[in-house]
Amino acid sequence: MELAVLINAMQKLLLFVLLGYILRWKQLLTHTGVKELSSLAVNITCPLLVIASVCRMKTADMSIVLLFLGVGTIIYAFLPFLARICTAILHVQKSEGGAYQFMFIFSNTSLLGFPIVQALFGNDAVFYTAILHMPFDILVYSYGIYLMHQGDEQNNFSCHSLCNAGLILTIFALIIYLAQLQLPKLIVDATYTMGNITTPISMLIIGASLREVRITDIFREQRLYIMSVIRLIILPLIIYVLLINFTHFDKILIGIATIAFGMPVGSMIVMLANEFDNNIELAAKSVSLTTAAALVTIPLLSMLIK
Repeated sequence: MELAVLINAMQKLLLFVLLGYILRWKQLLTHTGVKELSSLAVNITCPLLVIASVCRMKTADMSIVLLFLGVGTIIYAFLPFLARICTAILHVQKSEGGAYQFMFIFSNTSLLGFPIVQALFGNDAVFYTAILHMPFDILVYSYGIYLMHQGDEQNNFSCHSLCNAGLILTIFALIIYLAQLQLPKLIVDATYTMGNITTPISMLIIGASLREVRITDIFREQRLYIMSVIRLIILPLIIYVLLINFTHFDKILIGIATIAFGMPVGSMIVMLANEFDNNIELAAKSVSLTTAAALVTIPLLSMLIK
């Protein structure tokens, strides 16, 4: 049943990827259009989805919530160091170093992670997954943007780049939850509706970006295979072992964390790559390869944690 749910979720996303590929192939979606869609998703729709999710979060045991948030913060504080080490070991060239570090740090926590943990652990799992990955939302709009500027020949990164709508809206979402603010229902519904277009937009962008890549080239990037093993298998197993031995979380929370950190590379890398015109092909290859591999690794992880 779990495998069927996973395959069904993947198939829906792949249909949007195929549509994006066809639209780019037929020139109905231009390079400029892809760049503009990427900017819209990165700066507006994705942060609005975070705000809407936070506003719809139900009240839970605050002590458990804060502990889970603390665990997520510790993990995301550690991941940049792991990413640097892995990138150095793989001898990644400087122009691609930032993109590879991004792959190790940021996974597809919401677009694919939410439906998968919901199918495996129930509706409450989405809430706890969102809590666990709140540091992701802040980190991706700060350190993530910094990484995706690396290798940019124009070298146009500045501290001003970190003052962006995505980071501001994400911090606002965190404040909303921690302060238990209640926004008007009209605003919550509007942000939720707007935020929900993030998934199809991101998949269209990935498909359009793949149009610029020779499909056979995806399987020739040996470093991507090693990255995939670390991203999809080694990292979640490390988190599983640490949580089992050093926390008192129940089996469900440990399972949520293990599965959530075993997701493929986040589609945000493709959107940022398009926005900054930097490593677009590599970004599209990483998402495609790890998403395909996740069809095998996620069911295996789910069997392990039971």
